[in-house]
Amino acid sequence: MSPSSTLMFALLGASLAQGQALLKSRSTPMVYDSCKNSNDIALTFDDGPYIYLRSISDQFTAAGAKATFFMNGNNWDCIYNSDRISDVKYAYAAGHQISSHTWSHADLTSGLTNAQIEDAMYRMEEAFSRILGVLPAFVRPPYGDYNTNIENIAGGRGQSLAMWDWDTGDADGNTTAQSEALYNDVISAKVKNALILEHETEETTATTLVPYAINLFQSHGYNLVTMAQCLGVEPYQAIGIPQTQTSSWTCDGTPDPGDVCGGSSGITCETGTPTFLSTTTGTPTPTPSQYFHPSADSTKCLTAASDASGAAVELEDCVAAGSTGQSWTVSGNALQVYGTSQCLTVPGGNTADGTQLQISTCTSNNANQEWTIGSSTIQWTVEDSCVDNTGGVTTDGNPAQIWGCTGGPNQAWTRTTGPGVSSGSGETITPGASSSTCLSAPTAANGAAVVVEPCASGSASQLWTHDKNTLVIYGAYCLDLTNGDAASGTLLQIWSCTPGEGGNANQQWTVGSDTIEWAGGDFCVDLTNGVLTAGNQVQIWSCSGTSTPYANQIWNFS
Repeated sequence: MSPSSTLMFALLGASLAQGQALLKSRSTPMVYDSCKNSNDIALTFDDGPYIYLRSISDQFTAAGAKATFFMNGNNWDCIYNSDRISDVKYAYAAGHQISSHTWSHADLTSGLTNAQIEDAMYRMEEAFSRILGVLPAFVRPPYGDYNTNIENIAGGRGQSLAMWDWDTGDADGNTTAQSEALYNDVISAKVKNALILEHETEETTATTLVPYAINLFQSHGYNLVTMAQCLGVEPYQAIGIPQTQTSSWTCDGTPDPGDVCGGSSGITCETGTPTFLSTTTGTPTPTPSQYFHPSADSTKCLTAASDASGAAVELEDCVAAGSTGQSWTVSGNALQVYGTSQCLTVPGGNTADGTQLQISTCTSNNANQEWTIGSSTIQWTVEDSCVDNTGGVTTDGNPAQIWGCTGGPNQAWTRTTGPGVSSGSGETITPGASSSTCLSAPTAANGAAVVVEPCASGSASQLWTHDKNTLVIYGAYCLDLTNGDAASGTLLQIWSCTPGEGGNANQQWTVGSDTIEWAGGDFCVDLTNGVLTAGNQVQIWSCSGTSTPYANQIWNFS
């Protein structure tokens, strides 16, 4: 919704020589009004960027979830306001999807000319190209109003129309209780998936609805993903590099909220293609969830030891389902731990060979966090120093350091879009009553039962990897508390992983010396009725509460 007024700021900066990039071919758009993938829910937020963007982003990141933001250029605030630029970059770096809601939130079906409609889309493409170095593949028409002509214009600009199938009504006068009831209706309907509309500009949405929705949907086993992820498509037409801010980054001389170019406005309509800086003349830009392996051992990953500022950066075994501390994304020249606000850092800017690397809170224009990512090297932009695997040692915990660039093997890194670990690696888990019976997931699918079966050497259905608080099988599925039902007797299943600590609460487990306890409460993995018969599905049951576990809750790893 458009407010009655907006803030406009002129931003000054150095000019940048800009070159036109060759974009992907553009096609007739799809109109998406629902998700496709089972068990996915996409929570989408309109009308920003605004003062609540960073808070919403942080709440999703803390839950191991992703959101989608449909933004205007000049609506509740000007996207070129320095705070809004920072917030947009922050949300993008956290892995959330950033998409267009048109420049000024004008109703595109209100008798506008084609040039006025194109201008509303063009100005957002230009803003995202400047600030993030991306071209959006989605546009959500204001008020959800569109027609065939708008579809065709969007298609000509390479964008599909993004609608929804559930509306919280948070910007239409619904109370918080009414919006929460909508979320409850989604659960009651036992939907396969959902594409839900919220508004970033509503304070109660940021402070009350977001935490309510995250907890509700994750506790019922849903994956909270971006709109593009729930559809299985790309969120952007192209990904390049951000531009240097200039005095042209301003909302002055552009349509006011709800207004358009042309006519009495005196504003020239822009209908072309915005300037876009590709990476074809620079260094390659990794997409989210990139993994860096030393050339000597592809099973090891460059890893942040924790997500705390000051944590060491070192080598660790790559985790089959991926680990938050092992996946990285590039934001400008910064190498950021995916889904966090932490960046690879040279502590104190110490240029000495052997300075051990760490992570620290990402800050703009921080020379100690600026890197050039080459085809096989990671070079510090301050001087001729490269990320170096100390001594070429590939044991767990070996620190990463900087060292003068040599082109040697210690500074050679391969990059993959997955952790590069075989789904056939891991340990077997056997009940205390039988070392020849294994905890198994006979089927690699969401909702597949976790049972006991006779152990079969090397069977992928019985090999589990302990990644922080998750137990992973088949390299992609996690031991999962069905529907988050915290009650004795709830049967266990596997479900697509939300990797690492802080992920899906249904998949968080504390592995003791001989027990597996659900992190969300005093319940332990339990051999149902103590039966070792093949196919017996395991459950949770109240833990013993003493140092001596119940016999049915004893499990051994080997």
